[in-house]
Amino acid sequence: MGLNQKLVEFRKKIRNNQKFVIDSLISDHATKICIFCGEDDDLTKEHVIPQWVYDRCTKRYFVTTTNKASQTYNKTTVPACKDCNNSILGELERYLKHKFTDIDLIEGYYTDDDIEKIILWLETLEYKFHVLDLKRNLNKVKGSDYIPYIGKMPIAMFQGPMDQSPSKVFSNLRNALKVLSVKSKAAKLNSLCVFRTTNPDFHFFHSTNNFIFIELAQYNVAFFYFYKEEFASTKEAASKAQQIVKNEYASAST
Repeated sequence: MGLNQKLVEFRKKIRNNQKFVIDSLISDHATKICIFCGEDDDLTKEHVIPQWVYDRCTKRYFVTTTNKASQTYNKTTVPACKDCNNSILGELERYLKHKFTDIDLIEGYYTDDDIEKIILWLETLEYKFHVLDLKRNLNKVKGSDYIPYIGKMPIAMFQGPMDQSPSKVFSNLRNALKVLSVKSKAAKLNSLCVFRTTNPDFHFFHSTNNFIFIELAQYNVAFFYFYKEEFASTKEAASKAQQIVKNEYASAST
């Protein structure tokens, strides 16, 4: 079965099982099911950020915004069945790595179909972060005492403005999974900015339900995707993305 047919099956599985998946995650944040299709057999550990992205370096980590705690990429996983993880998403990633290797942005560019697949891949990362935030308990807010009651609430409630009620968190989770079942990403083509980069290191940051940035040093390419926002042109999106990246890098260096 080719990749496109596997993606058709992936979308079908999500559409057929999304209510069960979301209801299960909401009722028990630690439930042991595939976060994509709800299967509870042949579960694997799906890395929120794929290992190949950061060259399988076990020392690389990111910081949890709320807890200000570091967390290594290689240990940051969510449950997924073998079919969704290895067969479908694994095949998508192998396809994209091949494209990243073969296409030099100085001389060429990705097709619209490639762009749609990159968007789908980034949307799976976004969804996995929603699930991760739901599964993690809030252990301690920096500079304050630990409150057991708050510790049982999904950490996503504490990301950004304090208007993240449980119903809003669950609604965002539901929408993030639903987005993966949408076949055409044509309306979002301008929301993905592709940059050629010569930076020597991998970089990643994202704002839940807003944008995601990932820089793949080994392929000399970086992607900035506006998760919900749509633009009249890629130039308009790139201008906004570049300012966000500039601010993020400036903040990281201080």
